[in-house]
Amino acid sequence: MKMKWPAIRFGCLLLAGAALTAFPASAQVAQEVETSTAGPSSSISGVQVAHTAQRTTVRITGNGEFRYQTTRLEDPARLVLDFVDTSLAVSRHTVPSKYAPVRGVRLWQSKPGLSRVVIDLFKFVPYSVQANGSELAISFVPPAAALLPAALPAARKPVKQNLASPKVPQMPLPPSLTGKELAFARPANEPASPEPQNPPADAQQPAGSAPAPAKKYTGDPISVNLKDVDLKDFFRLIHEISGLNIVLDPAVKGTVTLVLDEVPWDQGLDIVLRNNGLNQEIDGNVLRIATQDTLKREADQRRDLLKAQSDAIETVTATRVLSYAKADSMVVTMKKFLTARGDVYADVRSNTLIVRDIPSSIPKIDNLLRQLDRKSQQVEIDARVIQASRSFAREIGTLFAYSTSTGGNVFGGNTAVGTSPISRTVLLPFTSPALVVGTAVQTPGTPVAVQMPLATNLVTSGAPTSGLSYLFTSPNFALDFQLSALESRGIGKVLSEPRGVTQNNEKLTVKQGQKIPIQTTVNNTVSVQFIDAVLMLQVTPQITADGTVFMDVTVENTQIDNGIARINGTPALDTQSTETKVLINDGGTVVIGGVVVSNQATNINQVPLLSSVPLIGNLFKHTSVTVSSQELLFFVTPRILPG
Repeated sequence: MKMKWPAIRFGCLLLAGAALTAFPASAQVAQEVETSTAGPSSSISGVQVAHTAQRTTVRITGNGEFRYQTTRLEDPARLVLDFVDTSLAVSRHTVPSKYAPVRGVRLWQSKPGLSRVVIDLFKFVPYSVQANGSELAISFVPPAAALLPAALPAARKPVKQNLASPKVPQMPLPPSLTGKELAFARPANEPASPEPQNPPADAQQPAGSAPAPAKKYTGDPISVNLKDVDLKDFFRLIHEISGLNIVLDPAVKGTVTLVLDEVPWDQGLDIVLRNNGLNQEIDGNVLRIATQDTLKREADQRRDLLKAQSDAIETVTATRVLSYAKADSMVVTMKKFLTARGDVYADVRSNTLIVRDIPSSIPKIDNLLRQLDRKSQQVEIDARVIQASRSFAREIGTLFAYSTSTGGNVFGGNTAVGTSPISRTVLLPFTSPALVVGTAVQTPGTPVAVQMPLATNLVTSGAPTSGLSYLFTSPNFALDFQLSALESRGIGKVLSEPRGVTQNNEKLTVKQGQKIPIQTTVNNTVSVQFIDAVLMLQVTPQITADGTVFMDVTVENTQIDNGIARINGTPALDTQSTETKVLINDGGTVVIGGVVVSNQATNINQVPLLSSVPLIGNLFKHTSVTVSSQELLFFVTPRILPG
């Protein structure tokens, strides 16, 4: 009977002397089951879970003599029993359990003639198996009575055996292996059949598996000890292990020395290939191994062949009228998907793309245009710009004049400071000479209106809103005091609502304001340019897959500043602006930014020395307090329009 390695899930192979050893007896049984045309000789008809004598027992009953293998698997803990030459004749494939440590039992037919029973456990405890013909009993010690983990039986490790067997005629020992040390081992307690096509998730992980590396290997674990073995002979061993047909490139040469212990065979193959500068190609069940130079040369030849075939094809011309996209904006994108012989042009007038390329490229261009030439969603942008201003001013001023007269001496203020706005009437002494007032001559004893020179002049700069005056006069002394006060408050608000609709990923620009002409002279040529003094909103919306809107926003508010002197008639400009990118829900409102400008000024004019006197010093001061603030806020609300 001819035997193939792929049919042997687990076993042991030893190459020594001049022949390959035969396979283990259990593996031979599995092979016989696979190749036999007769039906299974035994069947499983029932599974029960019972608890007796401080033990939990799983009892498997059926017909015929059971032949099986057991495997312990971790994460989660479970005991797997594989029955060869056995069929399932049960009404249900899951058996629940109420007794620890057994959680339940699962059964399925992995392939014709091979049946699997998985006993799920809460934790591993010592167990024993008793077989009696067509009945099998697996007994577990409950967790309360279980021994310490250190006393549990150790898991069996793969061993290297020397099994005596007849020589396999179809695979003679390569001469280069004679006298070399070569051992091949597999775990003897692993299942004898492959995993089913869709086994339960808990049963898919092989025994003793580690977390998957970056590159996942799925081959059976092997142990290999090779020394100076020819590469060609190593690949023949891979053929026997994997069941793949292997073809070697003539340039494959060299020897291999390696020691592997419980390593997946495909990982070992990958390591050998990398060490020898080789690479592999899989076509069905044929594995081709060649040098990297050979594969690169073949890839270049295939590319040259495809290019030559493409160059031999006559080009065709196709026109495609676009509905939503602009033809000239699609040219750059389309060129990236044409062959080296292809080209594309845009007719702006008819919004048409003209494509010239080999016939096989036209369907790809059509498919791409169907994806790109689509109706874009539209977004309504509703913005609000709020300008708020506040002002406060307070001013207190005084005016003081006095005069004394004794005989021929007069003492009082100075007309250089000013004169009092209030005049008083006095009689000219008879001893005084005649006084000319305007065109009239005033003689002694005549009443005369006199405005006294000021000693202090600290009146308010603006029109006062309140005031107080005191005037005293006598032949020898006169006093004039005036107090003026001013206070004002102001609040202003300007609301602008620029609004517009734009397509997805297209910029919306809204402006409102003035254009200021500026005259310039260059090379004796007079030209006029216009500068915007406007409120401007620029928004580019992008609708995301989640239905939110990502916006690129620029808001600018530029106004003429009359507080700065003009230069050649050109005014100064006052600008507030913000630029940002923000993500917001459909219909939500976001505050893009705000600009707050605050000004506060306090001015004091005073009389030296006298202004420093407590309390009274306030009569010799002019105090002005001015506070102003301006605030600019931007609110933006996007709304995705239906359709």
